[in-house]
Amino acid sequence: MAILGNILNLVSCGLSAVLGTGTKGCKPFLKKVTALSFVPAGFKLDSTRTLDDEYFTELQASGKLIHVKGIRTFTDNSSDDSMQEEEDGTKQVTKYGLYEFLVNFIEGFYFHSALTSLNSYGDFDVIFWDRDGNGLGTKASNGSLKGFTVGMLQASRMSWATDTTTQKEGLAFQLLERGEVDTDYVFIDSANLDFNPNRKDGINEVVLSFPSAPADLATSITIKAVTKQDSKPLGGVLFSQFLVKKGTTTFNPTAGDDSATPGTYVLTVAALATNDALSAQLYNNALNQGVVTLDVDLYKSNTATATVI
Repeated sequence: MAILGNILNLVSCGLSAVLGTGTKGCKPFLKKVTALSFVPAGFKLDSTRTLDDEYFTELQASGKLIHVKGIRTFTDNSSDDSMQEEEDGTKQVTKYGLYEFLVNFIEGFYFHSALTSLNSYGDFDVIFWDRDGNGLGTKASNGSLKGFTVGMLQASRMSWATDTTTQKEGLAFQLLERGEVDTDYVFIDSANLDFNPNRKDGINEVVLSFPSAPADLATSITIKAVTKQDSKPLGGVLFSQFLVKKGTTTFNPTAGDDSATPGTYVLTVAALATNDALSAQLYNNALNQGVVTLDVDLYKSNTATATVI
């Protein structure tokens, strides 16, 4: 795959003070937007990296990219330019309209809650992905790729289901810098990617708990793991993907696997003592990240606590 810095605007030609209006060459078009990637305001992607599935997942796991897919409707609510007419009939632009959009999903109550957690102003930039997997961002100051500058980012009121319509969740956002789209756009052709952004999921939340308090002198602890969205047991976690602490000291398990009860993990630890304060969470110890990969999906958890009795 091509290095990120080498594939930006591959379809565009050279620029001058006034752009050439000829029509020769490939024409970049963005089709209906079906996914969005939000990154921290001002964050620049590394132009020396390959924009592939590995780098994309790495950004997600490190908290640098929040991906939302499954956009059902995409509405352009952008404002028009304002013009002033002088006495002699001439006109001048007094205010440029800003790009503004509303996207809708059909993903349920939990997803609506997740969208609401994005509510902010000026905290994020956004990269668009269309139904064919093409991307659109803007040029960073160092020539790399960044997202468009977002001002308002607000989950819209949920649309309740009726006899003829389904429940829908929405997200509205406005872009603050008109020129980022009009002149400094960066188009990424899906042919240069080894993944489809429309198939990339966001990070899934997991709720960990101690079903019962560990006992004095015990050499194992039991942890229950369920997905937050539907409270179903989460299987497939390795014992090495748990971070266990006694007080502030790392106390990681040395063995363990699923018990007879799905989503319940019996982990081998050093002998416990009464009043030891334990905590546990999912953790990628190799990368020092609170996000783990199970199969191809990403998961993060709360920190569960218990006191040895």
